[in-house]
Amino acid sequence: MQRLARPLAPTCLLLAVATLAVSACGSSNSSSPTAPTPAATTQSFSETLPQLGSVTHPFTVSAMGPVEIELTTVAPLATLALGVGIGTWNDTSCVSTIAQNDNARSGVVALRGTAAAGNYCIRVYDSGNVPEATAVTYTVQVVHP
Repeated sequence: MQRLARPLAPTCLLLAVATLAVSACGSSNSSSPTAPTPAATTQSFSETLPQLGSVTHPFTVSAMGPVEIELTTVAPLATLALGVGIGTWNDTSCVSTIAQNDNARSGVVALRGTAAAGNYCIRVYDSGNVPEATAVTYTVQVVHP
């Protein structure tokens, strides 16, 4: 004896039609344009830092995007902590500190964030760890759009 398929109940049929209608509304053949991700630029700055001193390095961000600043080398003692800050650059000096890290160490990202296009500066400074009568050499790297 052959079984006949049972007709769908009206609520099941309504649910199936509603599901199809909702899924059809969710798809779209047109896509909104997205801005391309700007290419990352890596800049490195090397300098000698005296006890209680600071050194400023200006750089320009071309488009809004992520920025990372890291000490890549510190000598003669690689584990020595230095201060690293980011501020705005006015073509003469680093005028306004946006963020700083008084305990930045080589090999670890010191500062990370998102910056708008504009002129910025990195300030590397003795946060109280450079020994008396000693100069420290460092390289700081910034990755930005």
